[in-house]
Amino acid sequence: MNINNNKTLIEISNLKKSFLMKDSEVNVLKGINIKVKQGEFAIIFGPSGCGKSTLLHCILGLEPPTTGQVLVEGKDFYKLNEDERALYRRFHVGMVFQQPLWISALNIIENVCFPLHLLDLDEKEIMEKAKKNLELVGMDKWSEYMPNELSGGQQQKVTLARALSIDPLMIIADEPTGNLDTVSGRELLKTFLKLVDLGKTIVMVTHDLEYLKYATKIYHMLDGEVVEEIEVSKKTRSKIFSGKKEIDGESNVRDRDFLKKLKL
Repeated sequence: MNINNNKTLIEISNLKKSFLMKDSEVNVLKGINIKVKQGEFAIIFGPSGCGKSTLLHCILGLEPPTTGQVLVEGKDFYKLNEDERALYRRFHVGMVFQQPLWISALNIIENVCFPLHLLDLDEKEIMEKAKKNLELVGMDKWSEYMPNELSGGQQQKVTLARALSIDPLMIIADEPTGNLDTVSGRELLKTFLKLVDLGKTIVMVTHDLEYLKYATKIYHMLDGEVVEEIEVSKKTRSKIFSGKKEIDGESNVRDRDFLKKLKL
């Protein structure tokens, strides 16, 4: 993969999204502006109900905005029709959600192979790619297991391997650690970092401040707005992981200056 860290993959401008609830209009997103470049690990962070998942659905092309623009690789995503957006997701976007979805009759490597059958590959190539991606996430030893035989953390790693099968331009993760214990969550985030080092772009939604230290860019959302944007330098991240710089979780996540108080 050619890595161009100056290339903007996702650009959102003045995005607003409203829903009609009975006789009233609910404004869920209120003028969002976001830019994600290739090779970044962007985390959208905020409390439950702040609009994070709705924003992610807009990015994925699943939820047309009321007003505003979503550019993906410089193209207006919502000028494509629904089928065209679905094709883009199929071939360019890897997705990881809070609850893994499996074909229960298939074992791990067969589940990872499944998306590859949509590509013009022979069986040997499909198997080689699946094995490579399972090895990349540290799950190659479990390739013959059934999904229900794995822990939650192991299942999410396999979900990531499956998302990587199409060699996606970006990975979108919606609360991927939501059902994991802290140790499993950290292991998954370290795997994300490994992929970022290989040039992948990741956009992740979370309400858990534990994982902010893994990001290269953080968007803090409150009540449908991005109230803070912070780019985390490699130097700062190095200090965080070495213990020389702290993330103090006692701050109030509804404070508009929350990220600054985390000492990032």
